[in-house]
Amino acid sequence: MNNLAFSHDHSGAEISLIVEALDALKEKVSIEGSLVKLKARPSAMYQADAAIELAYENGSFHYAVECKFAVDRKAHIDKIRHQLETIDGPGLLVVPHLTKELAEYCRLTGLQFIDTSGNAYLRAPGLFVLITGEKREYKQQSQQKGLTNAAALRVVFALLTKPDSVHLPYKELAHQAGVSLGTVYNVLNDLERRGYLINKGDSERRRLLEPGRLVDEWAINYPTTLRTKLNSRCFSAPEASWWRKIDLKNFDFAWGGEVAASMLTSYLKPATQTLYIRPDEMDGVIKTLSKQHRIRPDNNGDIEILEKFWHGEPATASDIAPPLLIYSELLALLDPRTQETANMIKERFIDAAFNSD
Repeated sequence: MNNLAFSHDHSGAEISLIVEALDALKEKVSIEGSLVKLKARPSAMYQADAAIELAYENGSFHYAVECKFAVDRKAHIDKIRHQLETIDGPGLLVVPHLTKELAEYCRLTGLQFIDTSGNAYLRAPGLFVLITGEKREYKQQSQQKGLTNAAALRVVFALLTKPDSVHLPYKELAHQAGVSLGTVYNVLNDLERRGYLINKGDSERRRLLEPGRLVDEWAINYPTTLRTKLNSRCFSAPEASWWRKIDLKNFDFAWGGEVAASMLTSYLKPATQTLYIRPDEMDGVIKTLSKQHRIRPDNNGDIEILEKFWHGEPATASDIAPPLLIYSELLALLDPRTQETANMIKERFIDAAFNSD
């Protein structure tokens, strides 16, 4: 999976645990961690669960990893330490949570560890980390239930708008979606659990199943779950056709909604205008449009400007949002004239992208 090797077939839970612990470590001390290939050992010898690399200011360091989902006594720590001592190179315990007492015992006995609460004991050339006493946080990330949060919608959006992205390594997919590595693991595990994804073997064998159903689920959830978090701002302009003369060549923007639908189909006459702008360019675009077209803040205006949440360019023109986004927005308007155009866009641009595979 993702060009990694693991010591047994049931590695999904271990992967999620490792990634969540690495995310917690990064949040506490800004150390980047990533899964790397695990060296195979003779079958009769102890085999670690995985291998990771930690990158920090003074260098990087590899660890063989032993995952445990519960460590509640010192005898467990002794056993794990003895197992890891049989491996060439340093070993690391990864666990959901270690109490302050057990964390201190790890330090005294020399067993390095990280947990998902942010506790850690690490010693390497140019590196020393000791964090204990962080309390357990009960998270439900690993139990995703459909596209019910913004992060899951971002990941699935990347998968659906660029079908080849299903084969990307987890780290690249996380970058495209703008989410953490742990979120990607959790979302893909959930998609697999719900029958939307084959996720066995390496990334090249990963495959989406029933993308049409997943498209519909995404389109239904986007307006209420992700769109509401994109810092929408509304405006009005003196001239209804202002958008035809827009000049934003120095900005990263994309048309959504009715304007984008009109550009794709030449079928719909836009009554509203929706612009997606990169967050750090939002103020600059608003100032530019204020000068060019005298747009003014208006809570009831027909112009809506939101944060652009995706990375890279879609298969359509660079100034038009991906068809999946346009489709969802048109459906949400609950207007017969936009419903017809939405169906047209789905058939021409969304269904066709998957049928061509």
